[in-house]
Amino acid sequence: MKTIYLISLFLHASTAFQHSRSHQAVVTRCNALKSQTIMFMLDEGNFDRRSFLTSGAILASSVLLTGAPPSAVAEDSQAAAIYAYRSGGLPSLRPIGLTKLTTRYEGYVEAPTTYGKSGIPISFEFPSDWLQLDKLGGGINYVDQRNGDRLYILKATLPADTDLKTVAKSWFADVIISPEGDIARSGVVAEGGRISRSQMTTDCSAEDAPKNCIGRRRMILKYDTVTGSGVQTVERRGLIDAYQIQNDVYMMVTSSNAIKFEQKGSRERETVENICQSFKVGPAALS
Repeated sequence: MKTIYLISLFLHASTAFQHSRSHQAVVTRCNALKSQTIMFMLDEGNFDRRSFLTSGAILASSVLLTGAPPSAVAEDSQAAAIYAYRSGGLPSLRPIGLTKLTTRYEGYVEAPTTYGKSGIPISFEFPSDWLQLDKLGGGINYVDQRNGDRLYILKATLPADTDLKTVAKSWFADVIISPEGDIARSGVVAEGGRISRSQMTTDCSAEDAPKNCIGRRRMILKYDTVTGSGVQTVERRGLIDAYQIQNDVYMMVTSSNAIKFEQKGSRERETVENICQSFKVGPAALS
């Protein structure tokens, strides 16, 4: 009876917010937890009072992770950059070059609801020894384990009556380090964000704009991260490469130590610049 009751609770918890796109990562984690727990609890040899109480505590914490009601989360997501979640199956990861030190990522991420297709193709290149994080959650996030440099694929909805060119550069800093965003939810405590440089690298309003143009903008983000003690801060630099698809902005965001980033000719600066330069969204990602 206890086994059946726990299974019922986990099924209810993991499906409660399935209709909310902004809860996809939480739902995915709940589904993984649900499957593992059900398999464990069905093994009657492992079922005792302690197992029952422990699983109940895990269930309670997973339900709390879903947070506010869907309407409130949807409203918050308008002002925060969240993961551009993977879509259409697993991506292609292909080492390139003679040394195989660089890997090319090709895959799809969720498209805007009015796009007409479920996924948008993306591609980028990154060092082969960078570690993928949050595999179960569906986000795209890699880290250099030697120095903590990272890359994120994020998206955010533009404010009304703006586009990639006209939106204030401060908007990018606000949504990327927002407490409601997925960078903050990954455990990064950031403060003092500001954009120090911004340039449209592809301006679709220009006379010589290419056919089927997709706007592209490059920026540098300055911010601080708070250390585990909560007392000291570390200066960081983010390189942002952004594309506009309908009213959404899809961003490659890298994070590096400020001192190493600002050093002329540094390996860290060259690495993140190559990552952002290789970032493609839309049909160009398939070429």
